[in-house]
Amino acid sequence: MTPERLIVADPGLRSALGHHLGYSISVAEAARERGILPLVLASANFIGPISEAVECRPIFTAAYQSAGGGGRAREALFGLAARLPAPLARSVAPPLRVLRRTLRRPAVDTFASELASALAVVGGAQRDLVLLHSVSAANIAGLASALAPSAVGALALVLRRTPREMDCDDAAPQPIFVVLRALADHFGSKLRLLADTAPLTQVWSAGLGLPVAVAPLPVVAPPVRASAPAEPPHLVFVGGARAEKGYALLPGLVRSLAGAARFTVHSGAIGPADDPMVQRAHLALHAMVGPGLMLLERPLSAEEYGALLADADLILLPYDAPTYGPRSSGILAEARAIGVPAVVPADCWMADEVGPDQALVFRGAAQFEAKVRGALTRLPSLLARYAEAAPAWRAAHSPAALLAATLGER
Repeated sequence: MTPERLIVADPGLRSALGHHLGYSISVAEAARERGILPLVLASANFIGPISEAVECRPIFTAAYQSAGGGGRAREALFGLAARLPAPLARSVAPPLRVLRRTLRRPAVDTFASELASALAVVGGAQRDLVLLHSVSAANIAGLASALAPSAVGALALVLRRTPREMDCDDAAPQPIFVVLRALADHFGSKLRLLADTAPLTQVWSAGLGLPVAVAPLPVVAPPVRASAPAEPPHLVFVGGARAEKGYALLPGLVRSLAGAARFTVHSGAIGPADDPMVQRAHLALHAMVGPGLMLLERPLSAEEYGALLADADLILLPYDAPTYGPRSSGILAEARAIGVPAVVPADCWMADEVGPDQALVFRGAAQFEAKVRGALTRLPSLLARYAEAAPAWRAAHSPAALLAATLGER
């Protein structure tokens, strides 16, 4: 049965910046096109317009993937480590990351009770589909006690991280498998479990012993690019500086390709509480800023982000493969939709979905620069092949495809 409304509950939607807005709005607008009334419930701190066609209510004080903990002690430790010689900084960074997690102070999560209250206020949710596309284990731990099965028509939960990650960051009082089995027992057939890649669905279904469907990323991107590569080619790293994103590999690449390529690196703001290796890389990049390197140290609006992707000749995704594993990359999904090739790591979802040219996949940090150099030698043909493949990718990873999956139609 088609629901009367699609209610998207997104505690991570705090502003018009980042992927949360695009995900929530795109699926909401796809619902409207199907004759389903959309409603988005966002963070109580939500800032900025959402859409003329979609109602948005700022509701949640509960956080998604909170980054608290450590305070001045963490800043002092990370700041000191960033100034150590590189080999020593690399050796101390991993235990410091573990310490950062340890220092986090878990708080009582109010997401479930706030969602229940919001559904009671809007009324009639027993005929609606409630979609949770970005929530932590802590967020969903209280759903069974806060919401009666009769309170919703259906509840679609998209699992976008691995079980290990959900038990590590913003964890629930119980293991995530225990939490999800309890939700399945409580909501019965009204609960729809999804994950946004096929490998991730296999991980979750094997661990849970429950069916998990694929929820494709709802990509909304600028038109497929048809232009020839720039001279020199424009190489782009976007999405913010984090250790697992391979940010530390960028200074060496920029230095090595000076004069042969132009770089835009989006880092966001970097401070003393950030990972030591990220701080070191950021200082090195700062020293190279000039005609061949633009360093963006602020959040990007959706328009700026889309324009930057569309202007790229090659996207750099020097990510740590074990960390990402079966998880999706919104940046790769959008690059594929625009027709821009990306250099990606082996042994993860990104390698499976790299597109027409498998030679863009690097195995280990030592191969990264060589794969970038190889891509530069064949950029015109690469861009043509990726532009040709883009329409099929856009159709498979559209808001309409995601909506169909949450409705149980695929």
